[in-house]
Amino acid sequence: MNLMGQTKTISDRENIALNVVWNRLISVCEEQANVLMRVGFGTIVREAGDLSAGVFNAEGKMLAQAVTGTPGHVNTMAESVGAMIARVGADTLRPGDALVTNDPWLGAGHIFDFVVVTPAFLDGTIVGYLASTSHIVDVGGIGWSAVGRSIFEEGVVIPVSRLRRHGELNEDILSIITTNSRIPKEARGDILSLLSCNDTGVDRLIELMREFGFRSLDQVTDFIFERSRAGSAAAIAEVPNGRFSNELTLDGYDSPIVLRAAMEIEDTTIRVDLTGSSPEATRGINCPLNYTKAYASFGIRALLAGHIPNNAASLEAITIAAPPGLIVSAERPAPVTARHVVGQALPDLMLGCLAHALPGKVLAESSGALWTMSLSGIGARPFSSLNVALGGMGARPGEDGLSTTAFPSGVGSVPVEIAETAAPVLYHSKEYAADSGGAGQYRGGLGQRIEIGAVEDEPLALSAAAFERLRVGPAGREGGLPGGRGRVEFTDGTVIQDKGNYQIPPGERLVLTTPGGGGFGSPENRDPAALARDVSRGLVSRERARSLYQFNESQQEE
Repeated sequence: MNLMGQTKTISDRENIALNVVWNRLISVCEEQANVLMRVGFGTIVREAGDLSAGVFNAEGKMLAQAVTGTPGHVNTMAESVGAMIARVGADTLRPGDALVTNDPWLGAGHIFDFVVVTPAFLDGTIVGYLASTSHIVDVGGIGWSAVGRSIFEEGVVIPVSRLRRHGELNEDILSIITTNSRIPKEARGDILSLLSCNDTGVDRLIELMREFGFRSLDQVTDFIFERSRAGSAAAIAEVPNGRFSNELTLDGYDSPIVLRAAMEIEDTTIRVDLTGSSPEATRGINCPLNYTKAYASFGIRALLAGHIPNNAASLEAITIAAPPGLIVSAERPAPVTARHVVGQALPDLMLGCLAHALPGKVLAESSGALWTMSLSGIGARPFSSLNVALGGMGARPGEDGLSTTAFPSGVGSVPVEIAETAAPVLYHSKEYAADSGGAGQYRGGLGQRIEIGAVEDEPLALSAAAFERLRVGPAGREGGLPGGRGRVEFTDGTVIQDKGNYQIPPGERLVLTTPGGGGFGSPENRDPAALARDVSRGLVSRERARSLYQFNESQQEE
């Protein structure tokens, strides 16, 4: 079917066909992501889905993204693809070429995330681009740690470069990356997996275009963008106009971090100003503005326009701004390894603004930043094990919060069996953390308790780059109580309260208790049957149920 040459007024048959193409483009991205998860070397990619994939038109504008992936990857990629193409010039690209960078200010905010962009050629002309991002476990420097004082300490930065030229791998670039990595085979394999997933996407895109008789993606772009703009505008128009502000405090590194937002809603647009947020930190928890935009816009869209597919046009209605030099707009060469400590708190900051505009309709605060468990062997057998511990989501209007769920990143954790196979570590326990969910009419989601140690009687190195909300738990909403604070300790009694590096003595274990989500509504209004179920299942202790919910011992689970 040839759909070219249409005007903006299209028939029902053509409308259906273009909707089919739109969904097929999303399927192309999802196949990209699935390939990446199958061939990726790092367990954080292969098992946890710490990645993104997308298809872009010939101008480098995002048309569709994979369902699998993180907002911090895909929403930064929405801008980075065009920037990377501009650096080299589209007219210099040839079939078989591919670009790569891990520049935090062009890519996904820190040096561990590599972006690969591959042009798609149809009869000698670029018709689009396939792009993907994933996390490379080690790229040199001080490793996964927030202790660095500049980007130069954190590892090797690859400027926008040709990863492949006319089908030939650029071994010089690959050798720079692998030479600087403590696990070179895994680093090389993960980068080549990005190439593989893009190549699959290119093949599927060209097959799709030939099937429908397209010579370009112009008509598809117009169709997708017009409907996405209209859908986003309609969703924002449902929110009252006005200026709404919010403030959120994090543990920070040496001292607390304050995040401030002023949100202005005017008809069909939302503008957010982050002026007043804390200045850049001296350690690696700074957040480049591109990563700030990615998560702040995600928080707004998740509440207001989650039904509108994510693409360049659906993101246009939201503007995120901050003067340079803040913790949310760090400038080169600020250290940025744990930029997600700040970035992943921004959706809660945005939701707090929207709670003023939409009282009673916004979920409570969630645990926020992923807790990374970066463990390295420093005994006879060196190794690197990276996993994540998940906290609880805030309670929702009418529903309890989701437990051990990575909101807003959407990343899963590496299964215990896989983590123990990939490295000589032993998970002694992994379970819900009772009483961690904030009390409320609707209870916050629970965090988890994890106890982990070395298989051998040897010390372990812990890079504590992202343990957050150790001092104050996520806030409740509409009378709900805060979620439980996080806690990190060793079995020898050592308690960790910062983001430094530590050594776990031989024979001792790391014990993590992640934060729970905030509660929604007054605890006294909780359904007695729901409370009884929580108590019987060990999610809420009898003591807490009595003190916070006025639990009656005679209540029984239905």
